[in-house]
Amino acid sequence: MLLQLSIHHLALIDEMTLDFSPGMNVMTGETGAGKSIVVDAVNLVLGERADRELIANGQSKARVEAVFDLADNEKVQQLLMQMELTGDEDMVSISRELTSAGKNICRINGTIVPLQTLKRVSAQLLDIHGQHEHQLLLDSKNHIGYLDEYAAEEIMPLLRENEQRYTEWKQTGQKLARLRKSVAERAQRLDMLTFQLEELRGAHLVADEEEELERQKVFFRNAGKIMAAFDEACALISDGSEGASSAVDMLREGVNALSPVASLDEKYESVYARLDGLCYEVEDAARDLAGLREEMDYDEEEAERVESRLDLLRRLNRKYGATTRDMIRYRDKIASELGELEDSDEAMERLEREFRQSGRALEEISIRLTHARETAARRFEKSMEEQLRDLGMKNARLAMAFSPLGAGEKLSDRFSAQGVDRMEMMFCANLGQPLKPLARVASGGELSRIMLALKNLSAQKPGIPRSMVFDEIDTGISGRMAQVVAEKMSQIGDHHQVICVTHLPQIAAMADEQFLVRKFDEGGVTRTQVTHLDQTQRAQEIARMVGGAACESESSIRHAFTMLEDAQARKQALREAYRKA
Repeated sequence: MLLQLSIHHLALIDEMTLDFSPGMNVMTGETGAGKSIVVDAVNLVLGERADRELIANGQSKARVEAVFDLADNEKVQQLLMQMELTGDEDMVSISRELTSAGKNICRINGTIVPLQTLKRVSAQLLDIHGQHEHQLLLDSKNHIGYLDEYAAEEIMPLLRENEQRYTEWKQTGQKLARLRKSVAERAQRLDMLTFQLEELRGAHLVADEEEELERQKVFFRNAGKIMAAFDEACALISDGSEGASSAVDMLREGVNALSPVASLDEKYESVYARLDGLCYEVEDAARDLAGLREEMDYDEEEAERVESRLDLLRRLNRKYGATTRDMIRYRDKIASELGELEDSDEAMERLEREFRQSGRALEEISIRLTHARETAARRFEKSMEEQLRDLGMKNARLAMAFSPLGAGEKLSDRFSAQGVDRMEMMFCANLGQPLKPLARVASGGELSRIMLALKNLSAQKPGIPRSMVFDEIDTGISGRMAQVVAEKMSQIGDHHQVICVTHLPQIAAMADEQFLVRKFDEGGVTRTQVTHLDQTQRAQEIARMVGGAACESESSIRHAFTMLEDAQARKQALREAYRKA
């Protein structure tokens, strides 16, 4: 249940916090007062498209926060635990912030989350039904969705299996089409891939070998310089030159010269020890240097081989990949493709066989789905007619018409993820008239009542969010029908929290709580304010709804109080009848 909705700097609303109650909450106010802003705030919580134009003039950001009671919603509690987004175990806070820079910051229990995560959670908590949904009824392509939702328990498992089978059939068909195309181009492709594979295999590629070749290239190109440096260093350090002593010999003589006095003072001993150790280190280094000089082996043929190998790799790099690893991956890829091309006849037969098998499996599940829908349609029609009778349409008839296959049309021509069925709601409101397509014969008021009937059926199903928002779903209704719709919405409010934006006094009177939305000017700025009404204020507002803004006479107020009292009595009678039923 939605406990609280906070709105900050959204459109004409500066700061506002609304506390909602269980049952039926209505929001009323004159046209243009700003009722749609509250609906926009709810849509933001649901993750709907955010328009920066909603940010209040002069502000850099807008924020909406909704707090929900989760005491009876184990499904959402478990979902939040899986996502590690738990806060107070009996409540959840969902907020969304829009900035003028285009940022969209979503939070659940204070933790920033992606928009898709916000949508996934809020969809389990809140359901909104607006005026635009009447237009959905006018498009027959949407009608099958209402039936599937009504009979979700038996239809959804079949629909999921159908989607899986359709995906398999579609993917197999795409593979088959690609293979057929490749077979048509096979000769040319085979020649090119064969040449490339022979060239790459002939190169005997070794991963990362270019690094070692580059090291060898540096050595061979600098071999003379390296040998000269080794010779000179050895001559000075260990061999000596032209009868002169080597650095090692001279260092050893210096150490020996200190030996007689080293023990006379700690400072002498320290210097002696350092020089003695240094002497050994220089002797070791001199031996290593001599060893490197002995190992010097310049091979002109090997040098030419390294240069030639690097030239080959560079040429292949430009054609097949930046490194030997890239070229090896490409070589393995074209080897696999060549194998497929060479075996394409066999692969073609195999894929054609798989395509036929997947088509038969898809056809089988499609037929089962159709049968389930046909069976559910009879129950749906009966339930809808019962709902419409409750809404004052005692002679209304409604049927789901399934379109048969056309001349020359095969079932496979209709394969889709949603099945093969095409259907349309057929409707008749009066006795003695034939059923006709709903979009052609239903009036605005009839569409409103049909939509309300659909929503009432939906509300009776498990898993439907406990909070339902109706945005002027009563369009086109007046008089006695307005009272009937009000009673139906009150019944929904007995089992779900209902938040309803309405212009009808009959619906406002049946509410458990009422809010007034009004627009006012303050300091040269237009603002929207929402006020929770007490019983006296409700009577005043309902009087305005009945007779207009100027209708504040004592008799109109008494009439409004009477409407409220009658509404309370009707609610009690409806609840008692429901309890006995």
